Amino acid sequence: MKWTVLVDNRTNNPTFETEHGLSILLETEKLSILLDTGASDLLIRNAERLGKDLSRVDYVFISHGHSDHAGGLKHFMEINKKAKVIVSPDAISGRFFSKRGNLHSITTEWPEIPQERLLTIEHSGSIGDDIYIIAHIPQIHPMPEGNLHLFVQDTQGQYIPDDFRHELALYTHGLLFTGCAHNGLENILAACPSPVNTVVGGFHLLDNHESETKLSDLSHRLADAYPQTQFYTSHCTGDTAFAILQDVMGDKIHPFSCGTTINDMTDNISLVSITPDDKEQFILDNQRAFKYGAQVEFGMRDDRTEEGEEVISRKTIERSMNGEQAETYRIVCDGIVVGGLILQIDQQHAKGELEILFVNPEAHSKGIGQAAWKAVEAMHLEIRVWETITPYFEKRNIHFYVNRLGFHVVEFWNKFHHGPAVPEDIEEDWSEDDEMFVFRKVIESV
Repeated sequence: MKWTVLVDNRTNNPTFETEHGLSILLETEKLSILLDTGASDLLIRNAERLGKDLSRVDYVFISHGHSDHAGGLKHFMEINKKAKVIVSPDAISGRFFSKRGNLHSITTEWPEIPQERLLTIEHSGSIGDDIYIIAHIPQIHPMPEGNLHLFVQDTQGQYIPDDFRHELALYTHGLLFTGCAHNGLENILAACPSPVNTVVGGFHLLDNHESETKLSDLSHRLADAYPQTQFYTSHCTGDTAFAILQDVMGDKIHPFSCGTTINDMTDNISLVSITPDDKEQFILDNQRAFKYGAQVEFGMRDDRTEEGEEVISRKTIERSMNGEQAETYRIVCDGIVVGGLILQIDQQHAKGELEILFVNPEAHSKGIGQAAWKAVEAMHLEIRVWETITPYFEKRNIHFYVNRLGFHVVEFWNKFHHGPAVPEDIEEDWSEDDEMFVFRKVIESV
């Protein structure tokens, strides 16, 4: 799955034009979905610069009635003659105004939409093609302060506060698109019926509106409630607000801008049992990945081992592969081998050990390790406790196990504490360089 920002307030590349608006092209294995359309025909010009053919889009999703998200629809429909339009009827019928500065209309100029292409959404549910639409979002958690400036005009011509019944969110394949998140990011997440890997959109957290305390509290709640979710935002998320969120959430939150493309390789991850012919290459790939990790931490030089030695020895890998309860797999993405893992499965005690997991260096930072682990848990639903170890210097691994997979550090092996479960081949040559953290994850019963 890949998504590309066509319209946003910001850009890091002068090739792209900007405007106050949002439009993102989401491409899955089967579908092309346009998420909002920006305010004008800018999405078409930026799409051309990116080599994207919008005439092939299958669905266009309109998150709400404001013109900075739906104003480009009339231009899009001039070049696309097939896409179904997903929208709330309240978005089409509403008259919307902002009182930020002078009172001004932000109502969309809607094109004529053929009935056979119009999907009006009044209730949450699936529309097919693995697309789930969230409507009439329960407002349980705090709402954005910037909403106080936004109004709808009733039939008597009176301006009343917008309750955002016209706002929708879209979920597909682990990705949640929030539009502007006027209903509140936490409320939208709470209304999503499936696990969310990625959140994309504006969060409507305006600078000089949200207090630093509220933003800090929000970021802590998000980090605690969604430890395995990545957040991407721009448009109506202010620079100061983003900085406060990032102070707490770290690399769980990312900015985007016009031209940003995120290629999520994890949709087509599979685990394939190793073949005898692949055993030697598996060992070499494993050693290369571990050496790369050590070199990243200590510098691109080989001074962590004696000449001819590896960060992980062949003996250690072979011992893991040859264990009585061992399962050895290649991690495969779109038919390409991108890593490997070795498990030890104790069915009798419902316990599993992740002995080795590696991703080839050229495939790092694409979510492959996390997707592979999800595949492991899905394959072994009977396992209630998982354990693994990793060297003290592998900061990427420690972050990965704790912050991505939900493991907890339960022990620290070092020269003062070898631990009862230290393998004999490690015990024989123990040194300070062999310090290890032990991690454990307990799967709660459903």
